[in-house]
Amino acid sequence: MNTFQELVSYLRKKDNYILVGHEHPDPDSLGSMLGLYFGLKKMGKTCRLVSADPIPPYLSWPGLEQIEHIPTDFDPGDSCVIVLDCEPQRTGSIASKVQKAECLINIDHHERGRGIGQIVYVDPGAAATSVIVYRLLLALEIPLDLRIATALYGGIIGDTGGFRHANTTSGVFKIAAELVEYGVKPAPLAREIFSSQTYDFMRFLGFALTRLQIAAEGKLVWIAVSYDDFHDFKVVPEQTDHLVNFARMVDTAEIAMVFREIKPGEIRLGFRANQVDVGYLARYLGGGGHKLASGATLLGNFEQIVLRVVELAKEYLNAGEIDERNNQFT
Repeated sequence: MNTFQELVSYLRKKDNYILVGHEHPDPDSLGSMLGLYFGLKKMGKTCRLVSADPIPPYLSWPGLEQIEHIPTDFDPGDSCVIVLDCEPQRTGSIASKVQKAECLINIDHHERGRGIGQIVYVDPGAAATSVIVYRLLLALEIPLDLRIATALYGGIIGDTGGFRHANTTSGVFKIAAELVEYGVKPAPLAREIFSSQTYDFMRFLGFALTRLQIAAEGKLVWIAVSYDDFHDFKVVPEQTDHLVNFARMVDTAEIAMVFREIKPGEIRLGFRANQVDVGYLARYLGGGGHKLASGATLLGNFEQIVLRVVELAKEYLNAGEIDERNNQFT
């Protein structure tokens, strides 16, 4: 990994940037992109914002309209590509072009290996990539403003679950308090992220909760919804990331899982935990993330994958590990 100071120095040298986040962008991905974008623009840099997937419609932060939705034919040219909040291969349909960029910077807070890039800075101790961007802007002596503060605050509350997750520290509160000093309105931002759902989604949520299941004396909780279920309720699968939090609400849950078939045969799996290292479980399945919040994408028959992963999670809960010799997923 590169040092923080090496990252700061490199950002000063280049003049032409394209900022990219992960597929199906969430608040931290978007917040870190926008915060750094506005900061680099203040330095006189040329910048673009690009996403392989559309921006969630429930967000209204300043600058979101600047993000170009380019699902195909992305060409970085001679620009330096900055990938935020993920590894370059997680940038979705533009990943192959991103990874071949002549100049590549990767900034992330997920626990992982180095990955690729001329400069790679990963800080798993940061509550959000937006926290890293906040520190970068200070190091670059870039004055904050309401647009930057809104983006960074939104990213931070998104990844801390509104300051409810274990990654919420006194340092996080101090940063949030400073951002509010720039005019950020916490209540509207929190509502957009956590309490803005369509009528169709709320009907879908009621249905999804009827699919709630438990095992291992209630320590394992999961919800499985198929592509047809999403279609029946006219809900876009990619906009149901928070569904796993409802499974996590079961008071006995040590591992909560949500299986979402976002396309026929493509299952997105989300993990949440209070103490158990579900990051290990996600990496075993070819995914990644944090100790208490992680995920993976699996291909195959929906029902069969649900059964196999449930059995795998039971094994992990009982033994504290998984027999790597029997790995059927990678």
